[in-house]
Order: sequence, then structure tokens, then C-alpha cells
Amino acid sequence: MTTRFTTERSRTTEQVEIDLRSGVVLAFSWLLVLALGLLPLAEATMARSPSIATPALIAFFVAVASGIVLRRRYTWVGLAMHIYGQISIWLSLFVMSLAALLFVAGA
Repeated sequence: MTTRFTTERSRTTEQVEIDLRSGVVLAFSWLLVLALGLLPLAEATMARSPSIATPALIAFFVAVASGIVLRRRYTWVGLAMHIYGQISIWLSLFVMSLAALLFVAGA
């Protein structure tokens, strides 16, 4: 007895549109988090003391909002890792740019 498996993988335009939209949301949210991590450098050029409250709040809400938008594409573990990854990347960039500013100001 032989069995033949045939699978057709044809994507509808709606599925392609959803994948494109989630890709754009993913890229934009990562780009925004990266820019927020480098915010102390921009604040230093404006002669303001760097603040952590506003960028932290924005980075948290960007990570969670992009996770909500991407919930159909990834599993809950993937979404948790996405949110955790965005917040940790923001925090590491923020701390490194702030440390660089303090090093330059002290020198």
C-alpha cells in the first residue's frame, strides 16, 4: 500500500499582507528601541541632563505594544523573548551611551 502526500502551500494575499505588516512592526519597534537607547547622546547635545524615566516608559510600552501586534505570528514564549529582548537591548544601549557621556565629561 503506497500513500501519496501532496501538500500545496499557496498563500493568499491576506496572509502575505499580515506577514508584511508584522515584519514592518517588528523592524520599526526594534529601530525605535535602538534609537531610545541612544537618547542620552542626543540629550547631551541639547545641553540637558540625561533622564531615564521617559525613555524607560516609552521603551516598555513599545516592547509590549509590538508584542501585542505580533501575537498571531509568534508563540507566547516568542513574544516574551521579544519583549525581554527589546527591553534588555534598550537598557544596555542606554547604559553604554550614558557611560560614554560620563567618561567624556569627566575627561
